[in-house]
This record gives sequence, structure tokens and C-alpha cells, in this order.
Amino acid sequence: MCLCNSAGMMPSTPFSHLNLSCHASKCCAPCDCSDAEIAIRHYASPRQKLPAMSPKQRNWCVAEILRFQPEQSAAELMIQADDQLARSVIKAWNRSVRF
Repeated sequence: MCLCNSAGMMPSTPFSHLNLSCHASKCCAPCDCSDAEIAIRHYASPRQKLPAMSPKQRNWCVAEILRFQPEQSAAELMIQADDQLARSVIKAWNRSVRF
């Protein structure tokens, strides 16, 4: 079973079906952001109006956070609002690249 999307050949995620556009402040054409990163940044933004995350999307976010911050509590993460959970994913990604 292929886990890649057909457009960019990046792994498919629970966010792939949203077909969102990158809204980075600088142009990254062609965009190399994953569907997941684009969706997480949209969910984290107060300017975006998206449907509530599905349980599968929320579970993906928690797994992504725990991948970089295993000390976090999955139960506490699961009760966060969608925008807060998305910001927690971004925070985990940021911490993963620190020296």
C-alpha cells in the first residue's frame, strides 16, 4: 500500500485530503511543505476557519508531539482545543531542531 500522495510523493497523512495551500509569508514555490505541515499551520492560525479535527487527525498530532517531546502527557494533549494542539505540534517541531 502506497503511503504517498500523488502530487508531491510525500507520505499521506490524515490531513492530505484537505487540499490546503501553503500560506507561508515567504514564497517557497514550488512549495515543499508537507500536507500535514500546511494543515497544522492553518489550524494554528486564528485567521483560518477549518472543520474540527477528526479523532485520526488529533491522534496524529499527539503522536507527532510525543515523537519529539516524549515527556508530554498524551491525555493532557488530547483535551487541548484544535488550535492549541496544532501550536503544540509546531512547538515540538521547533524543539526538535534545537541544538
